[in-house]
Amino acid sequence: MEELFERAIAFFTDKGVTRGVAIAYIIVSALLIVMAVIALIMRIIVMYKYFDGNKMQTSGGRTCMDVARQALDEAGLKDVKVKRAGFFRALFFGNSYSLSKKTIFLRGTIAKKSSITAVGIAMQKVGIAKLINSGDKMALTRNRLQVISLFGPILLIPVILIGAIIDIVLFRVLGTFSIVAMVVDGVILFAGIVVTLLNMPVEKKGNNMALEMIEKSNILTEEEKIVIRKVFDAYMMAYICEFIMAILRVVQLILEIVMNVQISNSSKE
Repeated sequence: MEELFERAIAFFTDKGVTRGVAIAYIIVSALLIVMAVIALIMRIIVMYKYFDGNKMQTSGGRTCMDVARQALDEAGLKDVKVKRAGFFRALFFGNSYSLSKKTIFLRGTIAKKSSITAVGIAMQKVGIAKLINSGDKMALTRNRLQVISLFGPILLIPVILIGAIIDIVLFRVLGTFSIVAMVVDGVILFAGIVVTLLNMPVEKKGNNMALEMIEKSNILTEEEKIVIRKVFDAYMMAYICEFIMAILRVVQLILEIVMNVQISNSSKE
């Protein structure tokens, strides 16, 4: 392992990169790969818990739309609708609340169902709607920037992996890339980080509000509450992993710029 590490360092130093920068790049790249794997595993766990909870019917038997409608009415949000999301909205935005349309959109996999996941997610979106309509600045900003969520957390994994492949295959030498590639990579990373930074606190607040409403209304049993808490916790862990991964990629991108400058300067000497 030590020999392999030294060979990797030599690969860069032979091209004009200083030893310290080469070591930093290799370590950050290794951490990024590890974090990407962890983030991918967390997304799989989220999907498992989401669909597992969607197989379990609540003891109350009420559909998520009925539960959400009652919660909205009790919160004084009678103008907010609850609808099944169309194919493209579900694909790009998933379960979400749209301030412009005053509507909570739920994926077809949970809409009109009375499963634990369906009820829990619907109540979480009611919580988001309450946050936004109460004037919560972070929730409002996240909602207004909803379009950039297309670049957000779930796309960070493939984007970062694709970026690494481009570095290796297209440009032949790690750390060298075109200005266009650098700008595109930077924009996507920035968008992903902004979305994740907004998502984490807003989704956490929505989760807490959903659990409070569920507690007060007694729509789920204690066992059912444990299931939906696990779904919420899995989402939050996935956001955290993806945020760490995005930060590592930013550090890696900065190191690549430094390396590119050093290689360029070395070739002129």
